[in-house]
Amino acid sequence: MKSVTFPRFEAVKDYSERIVWSNSTKIIWHPQDVETHFEQPQNAFCYFRKTFDASEGLEEARIRIFADSKYQLFVNGEYAGRGPGRSDPRWQYVDEIDITSFIQSGKNIIAVHALHYGYGTGQSIHRIPALVVEANLLFASGEHSVISSDESWTCKHADAYDSAAPRINGCQGPIEIYDSRLALSGWEGLEYNDSAWQSAKGRGIQLSPFWNWIPRSIPLLEEGEKSAVTIAARGELAEHYRPADKLHHQILAEQSSMEMSVTAEPFRDEVVLEASPEGRASVITFDMGGMDAGYLQLRLSGSAGDIVDVVYAEQLWEGKALINLSNNRSIDRFILAGGVQELESAFVWRACRFIQFTVRNSSGPVTIERVGLRTRRSPLTTVADFHCNDDKLRQIWDISVHTLRLCMQDGFLDSSSREQQQWMGDGRWQAIFNYHYSGESSMHRKLLEQIGQSQDWMGMTKARYPDGHHNYPPIPSFCLAWVSSFGEYELYSGDHSLLPQWWPNLIQALRWFSAYTNKDGLLENVPYWPFIDWGEGPEGPIPDDQRGGIVTALNVQYVEALEAAARYARQLDDQEAEVYYTKMASRLKESIVSLLWNERVGAYADCMVDGVLSESISEPTNALAVLLLHGEGERLRQISRAVFSQAASGRVVKGSPYFMLVVCRALIKLGETRRALELIQERYGIFLDAGSDTIWERWTLFHEESNGSVSYSSASHAWGGAPIVFVYEGIFGIKPLEDGYRSFSMNPEPCGIESIKTTLPVSGGEIGMSLEAIDAGSWRLEVSIPSGYTGIICGKSYEAGKHTVTISS
Repeated sequence: MKSVTFPRFEAVKDYSERIVWSNSTKIIWHPQDVETHFEQPQNAFCYFRKTFDASEGLEEARIRIFADSKYQLFVNGEYAGRGPGRSDPRWQYVDEIDITSFIQSGKNIIAVHALHYGYGTGQSIHRIPALVVEANLLFASGEHSVISSDESWTCKHADAYDSAAPRINGCQGPIEIYDSRLALSGWEGLEYNDSAWQSAKGRGIQLSPFWNWIPRSIPLLEEGEKSAVTIAARGELAEHYRPADKLHHQILAEQSSMEMSVTAEPFRDEVVLEASPEGRASVITFDMGGMDAGYLQLRLSGSAGDIVDVVYAEQLWEGKALINLSNNRSIDRFILAGGVQELESAFVWRACRFIQFTVRNSSGPVTIERVGLRTRRSPLTTVADFHCNDDKLRQIWDISVHTLRLCMQDGFLDSSSREQQQWMGDGRWQAIFNYHYSGESSMHRKLLEQIGQSQDWMGMTKARYPDGHHNYPPIPSFCLAWVSSFGEYELYSGDHSLLPQWWPNLIQALRWFSAYTNKDGLLENVPYWPFIDWGEGPEGPIPDDQRGGIVTALNVQYVEALEAAARYARQLDDQEAEVYYTKMASRLKESIVSLLWNERVGAYADCMVDGVLSESISEPTNALAVLLLHGEGERLRQISRAVFSQAASGRVVKGSPYFMLVVCRALIKLGETRRALELIQERYGIFLDAGSDTIWERWTLFHEESNGSVSYSSASHAWGGAPIVFVYEGIFGIKPLEDGYRSFSMNPEPCGIESIKTTLPVSGGEIGMSLEAIDAGSWRLEVSIPSGYTGIICGKSYEAGKHTVTISS
């Protein structure tokens, strides 16, 4: 046997594209904010400017830029982009933007609006107030010019933004309180006189808390524009004044006195809100026509000092856009300067369908001419084409892919609105959904690398990362998901370069779990947050996974990770590890099967505490068992009857949208593909019936508490995008036999659907597939296979080209 000991831990991460800055480039910031390293400003909004000359014959101009925490870039007064992307400062991503079209012969200006949080969020790890800019200009003459951030840049605090603004929540930065009476008109342009501004303070780029500067690993976001289409509600409220740092308390207090009338007025030209009596304010809500993500854009007019408070909502409750004090204060404030103004949020992007304004204008009318968003999302080169005669399934597909796109920003985000965090559990499923929708792999690679960067010295990874607010403990099941997801990355992308780099870290992660195995090899009393799934909560039962002891689902996920590790070891020729993990997985399987089965019910119990099996039986636990514990046999038939049949409904804790991919895959394995389609249409139909164009975090959205208050979940949660994958794996029965679908099998189950057609994007093109009913029991299957790919369709091998096969139900 080959012995691999120390060499196993000599893998080196590939950061070969590290950025080397010019010797003249420095980290800069406003001198008043960086006098010491001991105290940092909070919510520091700053403007920076640098003029330079460019000769004729420019061929290319590109700018590298980073800010801690946010930046807006302008070139010659024109908006050029926003950033940066989320990253760990030890592997600091730097954006690169093509600014060739903005540069003119003669004098030019680079202007940057930057914000330093001064604290960590669920999206950023703050270090120091920092802006780094390096523009490289290449001319036809061969001349090369570099414009670097240094002390020659001028800077000024952006006083129109209130640094006392409260945070949106622990996951995000501050709301924007913008007093346009204090704005500096034209500060981004060449004609502005900045002679009274201060020189920026520079510090060396080498001795900084940013270690490895590397190019952004995913594309810059694409932007567009969208305008409100209707007025959804009108009303008024009694004001409850609070200072700026307590604005969220004011908005919440005023919700109780808000009187709203639901409308559906088209919004085409303008709406005029007359002056309100003192102590009262007008409320008007605009409907964007569907959920989208972006930066608020306004064109409006009023008197100097009029206030427009904005609340963003995914859905309305009785005409109200709700906030709460615990995790969702999605608000902004704009103070008008008088006259017609065009305003745009600087740094805070929102995801919403409804935008509600509270207009405090005792001095005169406020006229609203436009309400819109500068939209943002990750660009995708190719996306799947989908058609189906089943209108309900088509709508479910549409809301699934729309939610996926909303949550694909500078990472796979759990929710596009409330948290905007990159969670491993959510991201694992989103990556699989996206492979089927677009075939794109760079965001999945980024997810795996960044979660790996969070690993502590004992081996545990954070549940979401990059993260600097530390408000939750790790989730062990998400660490196991990280281990298993490397195999999925290779399976769908065909890229084998990532695993060797992270193999030592995967070993370290699994070593952490070995400390909590009992005499039977089962994980018991594992610390931290024991999250498996929300189940039907908060209005229904949840899996019994919160009491400690032996959690069945966690142990099955441990089996999955151990078996994945054994495959990785075989691939890497680490024979010692392969034998070890194979043995551990086999022993663990045997213990789960013998000790955690409820013979009376015919299913696996959710847990065992102090030697006693739980009475709780759930879909998540048993779906995992179907997929990972049994190849075939009587137990699978028992689970099918006891857990997934219509007769079991009401007796079993159903999974939340998060676990629907596992549930659907289990039903496909059980030969119950039609039942999976029934569950999809029944459960996702709830979203359609509510008029939602997105998938929710749970099966219910608003929850009336016993004290009369209303709580709510996320209405744009991409972890529930299982219907995307079901179309391929369930209805068309396609499975990759080689990485990247170079070879695949296909065994369709039409489920009674008369006509369905889609494409599967792959690196070599698209695999096209369609089913058309011929009669009551047969269908015409057409498959288009790109060059270099092969398919085994209904047991017969086919090469590249278009093929037609008749199948029977």
